[in-house]
Amino acid sequence: MGLRRSHHRFMQILAIPFCFLLSTFYLASAFDDSAIRTERAKALIDRSRLAIGGDDALCRVQSLSVKGKVKRYVKYISVRSPKSVEEKERTLSGSIELDFSFPGKFRRKYTTQVLRGFNYSYTEIVNGSRAWRNPPLRAISSNRDSRVIDVEDFERTTQLQARGARQQITFYSLGLLLQGIPEFPLQYSYLGLLETASGQADVISAQGPENFQTFLLLDPKSNFPLAIAVAYIDTVQPTVLVETPGFFDRRFMQATWQRAREERRLRARPMRRNEMQMQFSDYRLVDGIMLPHLIRHVLNGILIEEVFFDEFKINQNINPKKFEGQPKPVY
Repeated sequence: MGLRRSHHRFMQILAIPFCFLLSTFYLASAFDDSAIRTERAKALIDRSRLAIGGDDALCRVQSLSVKGKVKRYVKYISVRSPKSVEEKERTLSGSIELDFSFPGKFRRKYTTQVLRGFNYSYTEIVNGSRAWRNPPLRAISSNRDSRVIDVEDFERTTQLQARGARQQITFYSLGLLLQGIPEFPLQYSYLGLLETASGQADVISAQGPENFQTFLLLDPKSNFPLAIAVAYIDTVQPTVLVETPGFFDRRFMQATWQRAREERRLRARPMRRNEMQMQFSDYRLVDGIMLPHLIRHVLNGILIEEVFFDEFKINQNINPKKFEGQPKPVY
């Protein structure tokens, strides 16, 4: 359950803009005039669209379905007894499905293993002006007593999940096809050249509704999208699990759980600036369009997930029921 809450928390904080990239990396050039920066950004995106297939090929895309496999790399603290604590790593498998039916229907389904329990799966859907998450998460209380939930809490939580769905689908639409979605329009601004360990990248700021901001990195040589970066402020807390090798008496188990609580307290970290990158690579030609077959999610320089796309379908029928329904709030 802790892993699920952590994942949901990250989906929420994506909406918090913070110019971490600008304060961390050196931008070799910049433009003071906003109109010039906007035109420069549009010109670079047009050039990138031409590199991956051109407007004619991209405009012919009426639908896109993508399937892939997911590998998540999880580090956690295993407490086996009051005196035995071990740092561990596990690779968790999963899958992802993307369905785009232009102009206004989008779907992202994500399934993954968790460290404990059954597989975890959820779907984010945008259908015109409506957006939601299925299954929905429980309402987030605005009261000091988190057990007290009111009507406004349900409305606010529903809005947060709708916003998260639009943002997540925007990331994939922007990364794959270099375009946003109609119900979440973006404004672009060129920021300059970014010096990275592997070379230079043109950096474009993409801003949308509800204070949304992300950064699109383009390769100046190939013009392909390199990454989408998001900066935010939050705590990244370690996962601590109790993994006793067998059955023990009550006193032993109480002491073990106490040690786990102590480990969480000692390893807790304060609020800090974080950067998540979706890095695109392994471009291959699919029906006249160059599409990335590998996405690496990197958090503060550490690889936490890889997505391997193994199936692309362009302009094939998508069952309209995939975009239907809106779940009821969870009480």
